[in-house]
Amino acid sequence: MPTFLVNRKVDGLIFMGEIDRRYLATAIQSGLPFMLLDFYDDAIAADCVLSDNTSGSYMITEHLIETGRRNIAFVGSVLSTSSIMDRYLGYVKALMRAKLPVRPEWLIEDRDSRGIFIPITLPIEMPDAFVCNCDEVAFNVVELLKRRGYRVPQDVAVTGYDDFRYSTICSPPMTTHRVDVDEMARTVVAQLCRKMSHKQPLAPTVVIPGAFVRREST
Repeated sequence: MPTFLVNRKVDGLIFMGEIDRRYLATAIQSGLPFMLLDFYDDAIAADCVLSDNTSGSYMITEHLIETGRRNIAFVGSVLSTSSIMDRYLGYVKALMRAKLPVRPEWLIEDRDSRGIFIPITLPIEMPDAFVCNCDEVAFNVVELLKRRGYRVPQDVAVTGYDDFRYSTICSPPMTTHRVDVDEMARTVVAQLCRKMSHKQPLAPTVVIPGAFVRREST
């Protein structure tokens, strides 16, 4: 158990990103108030603040369909994080609503079992669009496509997620979904303060909406 938990040198904790389940169990045993930010674990009862990943990815995929794309791949290792899983589910939902196929060969891994990025491998049969789980991966996909002679978006459209710096330094600038990180931060701190004051959080799970951002990659 970490020293700061044993000695109770903090009054509350915010865990950001994917945390090992054993570590979360230790936090629960400590009795300290804590919140999860940008992830959840179905096996552990813990209050969390999340981005609306499923709806965001649904909107991105729906946009691609509305612009005439029909063969749409997803880039992301869905078992790596709960965020990627939810973004994949939004992608699948949009395809199913449009009666388009969800093809296993168009689910493209982007990281290994440790969560470390791996080189992207383009499928043998190329799609006409890639929904990427984050802007950094989308940036790498765009660069790979250009090296292979594809034009973005004329030949292949690419979308990111988060609206971080990769979306604007990309050439062409990237269509993405903006995560409202400021509101997520405000909400998770407010929720933790309520718990530290022995009040119940406003809700066990708070989902913060984002915004679709269209740029030149689609």
